[in-house]
Amino acid sequence: MIKINHLSKQFNNVNVLENINLNIEDGICTALIGKNGAGKSTLIDIIIGNKAIDFGEIIDENSLINRKHMAVLYQKTHFPKLVKVKELFNLYCSLYQEHISKEDFMNITNFDEQLFNQWASKLSGGQQRILDFALTVTGKPKLLVLDEPTTAMDIETREHFWKIINRFKSEGMTILYTTHYIEEVERMADQIALLENGHIKIKGDINKIKSLEKTSYIYIPLKYKDEVQKLAVNFIFKKLEQKFEIKTKQVKDILIEMMNQNIDLNEIEIYKSSLLEVLFNKSNIS
Repeated sequence: MIKINHLSKQFNNVNVLENINLNIEDGICTALIGKNGAGKSTLIDIIIGNKAIDFGEIIDENSLINRKHMAVLYQKTHFPKLVKVKELFNLYCSLYQEHISKEDFMNITNFDEQLFNQWASKLSGGQQRILDFALTVTGKPKLLVLDEPTTAMDIETREHFWKIINRFKSEGMTILYTTHYIEEVERMADQIALLENGHIKIKGDINKIKSLEKTSYIYIPLKYKDEVQKLAVNFIFKKLEQKFEIKTKQVKDILIEMMNQNIDLNEIEIYKSSLLEVLFNKSNIS
């Protein structure tokens, strides 16, 4: 476990991180989320040793931050013009006593032999990004730090990338990453930390955070206008362009009322609040 205790950082006498307390658990995926300028990249830079701490401490119980055990994928990917993919793979393998096999490399990148022999700079943006990722994990790290990892990836490459991350999670790798894609956080993160203006506003197990918000949205076709009017005696509804919306924490009660009004339940839609909605609501509590 990596324990971050009362960490603060200033630039030009301005606090960019203030009293950060966070435990990065071993063997799980932790997501740092927040707007640009919230402090995510600065916190990452401090954890990996690129920036010094002004106040506080980081306790690395299992030496995960040791350079031998850690790998970092930065936001931007750039390769020299006259270097082939296979040459980069061989170079990176030469840097480590223990490294991934060519077969595993090909599986991570999803490349064929033609792409393996291609100039790295001639690959598409998404292919370069997945190549950068594969090279990052060549030395089989115990801690993997990813800063906006899926930037420039198309949907198919992103899907493949998260399948590989899921495999690494199952193998016990500790993963810390930043992202703007909230759907990826819902899908892959085990715990999250929401940064806002240099402070952690929300942190913890993602499922527990989602359970804090009990609100559901029920959508009813417009043809049930009269029935919805009767429901409105006990529930607040809103008319949208093609349906009625009821926002409620009493789904069971509304369903019973709908059946009493002969509304066909096969025609309604029910959605739980998304993680984005939960985080937005909780981070704006006064």
